[in-house]
Amino acid sequence: MEEQRERQSRKRGKSEGKSLLPFFLIFFCFILLFAGAGLFYYVKKYMPTKARADLNSYFSVSGDNVELYLNHEKQVEDSVLTLGRMQDGEVYLPYGFVVKQLNIRFYYDDDEKTLRYALPDSVEIYQPGEKGKDGKLPYFVDGKNIFLSLALIQSHTALEVESFTDAEHKRVFLYNAFGKEKQATLTAKEAVRVQGGVKSPILTDLEKGDKVLVLEKMEKWSKVETKDGFIGYLRNSRLGDEVEIEKSSDFQAPVYSHKSMGEGVHPTLAFHQITTPEANNTLDTLLPNAAESNIVAPTWYVLSDNAGNFISYSDANYVAKAHAAGKKVFATLNNFDAGKVDAKALFSAAKHRSALIENLVKDLKEKQIDGINVDIELLPEAAARDYLEFMRELSIACRTEDLFLSVDCYVPYSYNAYYNIKELGEICDYVVIMCYDEHYAGSEEAGSVSSLSYVERGIDESAAKMDKNRVIIALPFYTRVWITDANGKLRSEALSIKKAKEWITEKNVPLEWKEDIGQYYGVIQDGNEKKEIWMEDEKSMEAKMSLLREKGIQGVAAWKLGQEPQGFWSILNLEEKAS
Repeated sequence: MEEQRERQSRKRGKSEGKSLLPFFLIFFCFILLFAGAGLFYYVKKYMPTKARADLNSYFSVSGDNVELYLNHEKQVEDSVLTLGRMQDGEVYLPYGFVVKQLNIRFYYDDDEKTLRYALPDSVEIYQPGEKGKDGKLPYFVDGKNIFLSLALIQSHTALEVESFTDAEHKRVFLYNAFGKEKQATLTAKEAVRVQGGVKSPILTDLEKGDKVLVLEKMEKWSKVETKDGFIGYLRNSRLGDEVEIEKSSDFQAPVYSHKSMGEGVHPTLAFHQITTPEANNTLDTLLPNAAESNIVAPTWYVLSDNAGNFISYSDANYVAKAHAAGKKVFATLNNFDAGKVDAKALFSAAKHRSALIENLVKDLKEKQIDGINVDIELLPEAAARDYLEFMRELSIACRTEDLFLSVDCYVPYSYNAYYNIKELGEICDYVVIMCYDEHYAGSEEAGSVSSLSYVERGIDESAAKMDKNRVIIALPFYTRVWITDANGKLRSEALSIKKAKEWITEKNVPLEWKEDIGQYYGVIQDGNEKKEIWMEDEKSMEAKMSLLREKGIQGVAAWKLGQEPQGFWSILNLEEKAS
């Protein structure tokens, strides 16, 4: 019995062992499956891909087109890629890109089809189809597109270049923002990828010891630029310590000389409005009250058509009288006293610019006038580049003939930035900032002609763009009475300071000093009309002059002679006052 029970027990054990084996097999297979899935997930997520990037898609160029990078950024304008061109082994850049981003002084004359470059004392002119000493074209035209030789651009521009034009995907890296950059050395072999992440396709492979520019550093990845012309991403773990390097240029920019009134002499300019030959005779009566001025600027030259012709009221006798009184004469050229002139038509044609400059300089020399002041107002933005070329060419003539050149500009805002005070400040002796007409005849709201903050903006914005020692701040000798009728319609009447004082006395206008504006404000009800005035007077003018002295401005001007009360010019003194 005992033996039988033992045999039954062994039989039961074998049976139970056989029944557990499938369970263990299934469990083991499940573990393998789970481990395999985990390994697959790990490989899929964490193992770097070896897939190569599609460079045709990445670069978007082929054939003779050249992709352009400026200061590490691919150049795109209005969602369109900016492309250069390869021709006869030379890289050419689009004209619009060059003058906007690299060098504004290149000028394509659409009338003559020539390329021009103005230097301080001459203009280089490149004729269509004419090759340079290197046997290459300085520029070429393809339909409506103009392309400039990169070699020519470099000869006139502080510009560092790295070219990769032997590759299938041609590209050029340009640098004109010089300063410190960060460089790192690779500590191990590594792939540069399109995006940050090991699954991003590979752009190029680098070896241990290769150097890259670090453009942007993130938590685990950095955006870099490689020596073989790629911008992509590297793992930070492969980058050694960053070091600062200096990117610079040995380009020697041309030096522009500037005439000066003399060491320690503050230019103090009095505009004298002349609209008829007879008006020249008013100098005798107006000059004694402006004894503190040392420049008189009569509005003698008035552009009369689009071909460069002008009306002249210049008078040698006037010049002699001004010189006898110790004052220089800057004859003013304007574009508005004889009706509308098409600035684009005038300034875009070399023959018109040349004729105008030649005739102006001839008259200046014949009458022994000391210089010219240019007052081109309401310039359309489409003519800005042409106007600047006219000013460059005029500056060459003035420099050659030892004449002063000044130019009038508005208080700088974004909407008139195309006047380009920076460029005008480089080529002209003085830039006059017209700090008036803050609120003008057609303004929709009443306000000051020249508030203190408006003058401050004129100072700060212009001084940020050019040598402030050659900035002249022009102030108004007038104000406006603003009239709102019973229907709410607004109009204004300009009054000289003298006339405004009389109006205030006559109307018994109560005045309140406005510290923030720097002027007295007055308002009355005159019948069914409301009349307001922001008064320009001795106190407001002294506040402006204190600001000029505080800001270190060296020159002042006023529009215009004859509008000021007796003794008013004594306020326009830039000498530091004793405390």
